[in-house]
Amino acid sequence: MNNEYQFKPHEQPMMVGSPANPDHPVRRKVCYLLIGIIIGLTASFQNGLLVTNLTQIQGDLSLTPMEGGWISVAYNMTNACITVLLYKIRQQFGMALFTKITLSFLLLATSMQWFVSSGLVTAADGMWLDPYYLELVTRGLSGMVASAMTILGLFYCLQGMPTVKRTSGLILGFGLVQFGIPLSRVISPYLTIDGQLESLFLFQFGLALICFGLINLLELPPGHTEKVFEKLDFLSFGFFASGLAALAVVLVQGRILWWTTPWLIYPLIIAIVGISIALWIETHRKNPMLQVRWMRSRNIIAFMITGAVMRILLSEQNVGAAGLLANLGYGNDQLVTFYAVILTASVLALVISIFSTNAMDLRRPVIFAVALIAVGSWMDTTVSINSAPYMFYLSQFLIAFAAVYFMGPLVFEGFLRAITSGPAYIISFSVIFSISQTVGGLAGAAAIQAFTTVRTQVHYADMVSTLNFGDPELVGQIAAARSVLSPQITDITQANTAATLQVLQGVQRQANVSAYGDLFFIMAILSTAATIILLLNYLYYRYHKRNPLAKELAVIAKMRAQK
Repeated sequence: MNNEYQFKPHEQPMMVGSPANPDHPVRRKVCYLLIGIIIGLTASFQNGLLVTNLTQIQGDLSLTPMEGGWISVAYNMTNACITVLLYKIRQQFGMALFTKITLSFLLLATSMQWFVSSGLVTAADGMWLDPYYLELVTRGLSGMVASAMTILGLFYCLQGMPTVKRTSGLILGFGLVQFGIPLSRVISPYLTIDGQLESLFLFQFGLALICFGLINLLELPPGHTEKVFEKLDFLSFGFFASGLAALAVVLVQGRILWWTTPWLIYPLIIAIVGISIALWIETHRKNPMLQVRWMRSRNIIAFMITGAVMRILLSEQNVGAAGLLANLGYGNDQLVTFYAVILTASVLALVISIFSTNAMDLRRPVIFAVALIAVGSWMDTTVSINSAPYMFYLSQFLIAFAAVYFMGPLVFEGFLRAITSGPAYIISFSVIFSISQTVGGLAGAAAIQAFTTVRTQVHYADMVSTLNFGDPELVGQIAAARSVLSPQITDITQANTAATLQVLQGVQRQANVSAYGDLFFIMAILSTAATIILLLNYLYYRYHKRNPLAKELAVIAKMRAQK
C-alpha cells in the first residue's frame, strides 16, 4: 500500500521542475515564508557585500584596480550565464537535489571566502592557493549561487502564501533581491569595524549554514521531473555563456581601464559572435532552450527594454549619488544612516507592492516608479561641493522606493506572457529578465562612470582656463595653503608649487561635483521622457478600453477554470 500523500488536482505542480502546491496548515506556511525571506536575503548579500567591500578587498589583497575588476567580472559573468541552465536543471533533477546542490555551493563559496580573509593562505603556498585566485573562484561560485538561490527563495515564498495570494509570493521573492546593496552598506561597517574582512565572511558563512539547516528541516514539496537535456543544449550554452562572460569583461574593465584600451576589442568580438551563434542555433532547433522568435516579438522587446532602462536609471542611486558622496570623502561608516533610509524605502515599497499590485493594471505602478525616479533626479541636480548625505535622504528615498515598487508588476507581466505561451517559454523569460537586470546594471554603471569622467575633464579645463592668478581671492587661497604647508616644506619655491597644486585639487573636486550635477540632470531628463512615453501608452490603452494583457489574463482564467 502506498502511504505517500496523493496531491489533489489543484495541488499539482504548475510545470515540470517546480514543487507541488499542497494546502499547508498555517504554521507550516509561516515557516515556509520565513525560510523564503532568509534565503532571499542571503542571495541578495552575494552581490551586495561584494559591491560594498570591493575596495577593501582590493586593499587587503594588494590588488590593482584591474585585478579588482576581475573579481567583479567573475561574479557577474556566472550570475548572468547560469540562468540559461537553471530551469532545465530543475526539470531533470528535481527541486530536492537542486536545493541541496545550491546550498552546498554556497557553503563552499562562503567557507572559501573565510579561508582567504583569515590569512591562512598566502601567495607562497602556490599559485592555486593564492588568495586572489581563490577570491576569483569564490566570486564565480557566489554569482552562480545567487541566481539559483533567488529562485529557491521564490519557491519557498510561494509555498508560504495562500493560493489566491501567489502573486504576492512572486513579488516578495524578486523584491528581496533589491535589499542586497543597502542592507550590506548598513551592516558592513559594523562587521569590519576592526578593518578586517574575516568577520564579514564569517557572517556570510553563518547565513549559509542557517539556510542549509532550514531547507533540511523543511523541504519543498516534490514535483515532477523528466529528461530534458539535449546535446545541443550544451553547445548553445557554451556560446551563449562565453558571449555573456565576454560582455561582462567589456563593461567592467572598460569602466576601469577606459574604453580605448586596445585589448577590449577582443572580448567585444567574442561577445557579439558568441551570443549571435547561440541565438542562431536556438532559432533553428526543433526543441530550443530559448524561444528566440518569441523573444523578438514587440511586447517582449518592450519588456526587456523597460527592464534594462529602469536598471540604468536606478544606477543614479547606486553609482551616481553613492559615487558623488564617495568623491566628497564620505566613507561607508558615515553613510550608514543614508543607506538605512534607502533600506526603509525598499521595505516600504515591497510591502505596498505586495498588497496593491493588481493583475488587471500592471502598467500604472511602473509609470509611478519612473515618475519617482524623475522627481528624485531633479532634486539632486542642485548638488554642490558642500553637499552632505542628509541632503539626499528624500531624493534617494523616492528612487529606492521606485527600485522595488516597479519590480513586482514588471516581473508579473513578463511571467504572465511566458506562462500563457507555454512552460517552455519560462526559461526565455528568466534569461531575458536576468540579462536585462545584470547587463543593464553593468551598462548603467559603465555609462555613468564614462559620462562623469568626460564631464569632469571638460569642467576642469574650463575652470582652469578662467583662473586668474592675479585675482586677490585666488592669491589668498594659495597663501593660506602655503602657510599650512610651510612647516613641512622649507623651500619657498616648492611650498608655492605644492600650495598651487592643492588649490588645483580643489578645482578638480569642484569639477567632479559639477559633472555629477550634469549626470543628475541627464537622468532627470531621461526619466521624465520615459514617464511621458509610458503614460501616453497607458492612456492610449485606457482610451480604447483595452488591456495590453487581456489575452494573457484570459488564458490564465481558462487554466484556472480547468483545474
